[in-house]
Amino acid sequence: MLKDVRKAWLIAFAFSAFVNVLTFATPLYTLQIFDTVVPLGSLETLAIITAIAAAALLALAALEIARDMILLRASVWLDHELGRHILDNGLKAGSTALELKRDARALEDVQRFMSSPAASITLDAPFTPLFLMALVALNPVIGAVSIGAAILIAGMAVIQYLLTARLQSETAQAHERSAKWWGAIASHGQLAGALGLVSGGSSNWETSNRAHISSAYSLGKRASFVKAMARTIRTGAQIALYGFGAWLVVKNELAPGALVASAILLARALGPLEGLVGSVKSLKSVAAAYSRLKALPEDVVVPGVTDGDSVAVGRLTLQDVTYYHPTRKSPALRGVSLTVDPGECLALVGPNGAGKSTLAAVLAGVVTPTAGSAGLDGVPIAKWQRGDCAPPVGYYSDEPLLLDGTVHENIARFREMSLMAVAQASMRAGVHETLQALQQGYDTPVGPQGGYLALRERRAVALARAVAGAPRIVILDEPEAGLDGASMKRLLAMLIALKADGVGLVIATQDPRLLQLADKVAVLANGALQVHGAAGDVSQNLAARVARHGEAS
Repeated sequence: MLKDVRKAWLIAFAFSAFVNVLTFATPLYTLQIFDTVVPLGSLETLAIITAIAAAALLALAALEIARDMILLRASVWLDHELGRHILDNGLKAGSTALELKRDARALEDVQRFMSSPAASITLDAPFTPLFLMALVALNPVIGAVSIGAAILIAGMAVIQYLLTARLQSETAQAHERSAKWWGAIASHGQLAGALGLVSGGSSNWETSNRAHISSAYSLGKRASFVKAMARTIRTGAQIALYGFGAWLVVKNELAPGALVASAILLARALGPLEGLVGSVKSLKSVAAAYSRLKALPEDVVVPGVTDGDSVAVGRLTLQDVTYYHPTRKSPALRGVSLTVDPGECLALVGPNGAGKSTLAAVLAGVVTPTAGSAGLDGVPIAKWQRGDCAPPVGYYSDEPLLLDGTVHENIARFREMSLMAVAQASMRAGVHETLQALQQGYDTPVGPQGGYLALRERRAVALARAVAGAPRIVILDEPEAGLDGASMKRLLAMLIALKADGVGLVIATQDPRLLQLADKVAVLANGALQVHGAAGDVSQNLAARVARHGEAS
């Protein structure tokens, strides 16, 4: 994709060559007016050169429009195609939210630059020597003044970069921190207000934003100073050109027409350089953004998983799995090994904080083990879940994740799925009546993060999604939470039916009613397996431990 955009950029550069050549039409026209038309008084010559200049200007306008359209279409195409690639591959590769945001911001920076005036300035700047050569050809003194001014302005661009590079990075980081805090508070505004976070939250944001404002102010001062100096150099060069030019005209070493043409050429030569001084910030940003995009991996393809013919048998295997949360020093899971065969039910039990939810997340492919392996039929679980086919592992988390859309779309995972298939999944999960009772049924919008639905309704949608698409394994993290007696009966009926269909089950629970379904039990404590085996054996083992503990007491 970036290669295609580079081709578009080269084509635009070629158009810029013609644009800059046609820019000579104005100074050449002026030169001919003073050197030919006025001395000879030839109206025919005036008409001819005017027609030629008009044609050149029309061609110039057409070429500039074509160049801008090339860049605009390339930027829009890149935004659409690469944006999908970033999100699709990022989710498949299990990228963090921060990485995805930075990739998206890099794409936005490149897209914005290509459709901005800075792109045209960057394409025109390489042709500055062409105009300087023309000025030298008109008169060496005029050429020397012009070259000196061009060198000084180019030096201003370098100084701009050196003075603002570090501050620009600090300003961006401070803005990211400030925006992150604002987004966290604003997205949960009503809850934050009810929790008494109004004063403290706004004060904390103000502290973060003050650092951003301070960096931005310092950056703006430096950038403004350098831009003013570059503008002063350009204006001074024009004054110097007229002064030296008038002196040369008085000495009959330069024609009046050449003086006017020199002024036009000088403005055209220094204009892009002065523009570069003001575009240093965007050029630095787009260079860093392009490097980040170039480092992105190509399409994530897992043989036998992403093709349409792949079907999971459904055997989960964990081998010496250890997992650390990003901000923790001690592991959430330590050396966990277990298997779940098709049609088998494994219960995960243990006190709060024992690691049940983390283990369920590993089994569902939500997180990748820090050490060890977690596979489904010998392929990493995360690869199966992030493939192009329907995921073979259905997952019901204790905190349901719903995306802004309808109930139907969330159950279908925003894939193509008929209303009948969605309804069948809901019936299988025992939540059809709950969802059908919503105001618009399966077409009811769930809102951002499912905020339009009650917690019971969000869990109903998440449970139906977990069993949609004929999964081979279903992972349930405390599915009994918040259920009344009737709902609990429907849940048990669903689990019994899934087992009968050969679907493997993993249930993190403390509920005795769900434990009765278990073929195996894994008891966790401090992230490690204390006991693991057949349900009957584990019960006897635990009873023996309790008895020994009582005797010791």
